[in-house]
Amino acid sequence: TPDFFKHKQVPTHAPTIAKITQGKNVMERHLISACEGLCADKPKNFAVLIKQLFDEEVLEEDTILEWAGEGRTDYTPESVDEDQRCSMRAEAEPVVVWLQEDDSSDEDS
Repeated sequence: TPDFFKHKQVPTHAPTIAKITQGKNVMERHLISACEGLCADKPKNFAVLIKQLFDEEVLEEDTILEWAGEGRTDYTPESVDEDQRCSMRAEAEPVVVWLQEDDSSDEDS
């Protein structure tokens, strides 16, 4: 639901979603696509959803960064227009930057 964060739906359903995606990039890309479709009209929710899925170890850092580095792809739902996709990408920027910084600090260690 659009109020997923208020009802703690991600932590509740994360184990099931993780079983479906099995840590496979293609499945995680489809999950991000489903999130885009769910959040198209509320782009601020998209960043929260992606971050929660990452925190629950359902989405891998590499998959999120791959998504962030691309424009519209075959994974992007047809129901999501370019303005909506760009809005969601913009809202997700702090998450992407945080992941990139975390990735670079891991490399420095």
